[in-house]
Amino acid sequence: MKKKPSPDRVDRFIYYLYLTSDPVEAARRSGIDEVCAIKLASSRGTQRKLSRLYDMHENDLCKARAGLERLAFGRINDAAELVFSCDEEGGFSRYDGADLFMVSEMKKVKGGGVEVKFFDRLKAIEQLIELDELIERKQSSGRFLTAFGKALADGGEADDR
Repeated sequence: MKKKPSPDRVDRFIYYLYLTSDPVEAARRSGIDEVCAIKLASSRGTQRKLSRLYDMHENDLCKARAGLERLAFGRINDAAELVFSCDEEGGFSRYDGADLFMVSEMKKVKGGGVEVKFFDRLKAIEQLIELDELIERKQSSGRFLTAFGKALADGGEADDR
């Protein structure tokens, strides 16, 4: 009989299971026996830890998505107003609350002008599409692992067809 894996290896297995959604691959990467890994993947403790990982990651992905959406579809009014009024009296001080989220770079140029570079909207849209695909894959993986764990807990066996 094989000895029980260390808590460190179990945590590593859970992390790789989260990344790959494949118990066999996670077992190989973490150095755990495949039979042990299958049992471990279906345990309630593993399912709880995976659920927490999915929840944490989903929150981070949602924040990233919100930022990309803002870059892709946000307004540049404050930045434009700032540029066109940079020579007026009062300078930049009246723009303390300006929304400059869309600005990637801003500098004064010789001759008294201001150069403003904005984030690339098309690139942000491409990133949004990729992120939405990633979110969908992660949600599908989570549903698969939950169903897999439930089937094993209910005594079901996997088909080798």
